[in-house]
Amino acid sequence: MKIYIAGKITGDKHYKRKFRKTECTLKKKGHSVMNPAVLNGYPEFSWEDYMAVSKAMQRQCSATLFLPDWESSRGAKVEYENAKKLGQSIFFDIKDIPKR
Repeated sequence: MKIYIAGKITGDKHYKRKFRKTECTLKKKGHSVMNPAVLNGYPEFSWEDYMAVSKAMQRQCSATLFLPDWESSRGAKVEYENAKKLGQSIFFDIKDIPKR
């Protein structure tokens, strides 16, 4: 399964580690992963720029995994609505995603 990871990035000093750990776990389960945290860190790009690229990443996936902090993220809330519109499988716990 192709899985997009959604969660809080803005304001979280440890977001890269959190997203990377999740990506590694999903890969160990045999899935392909789109990790938007690899995009962040360039001051020339606005939040809207990152969201445009993230939206394209999410569209390529059949599922989205929402990290526990997703509800405190403006971007992840947008990604939740996108996941519903795209008809993606939506997961809130990595344990619910089966091995491939």
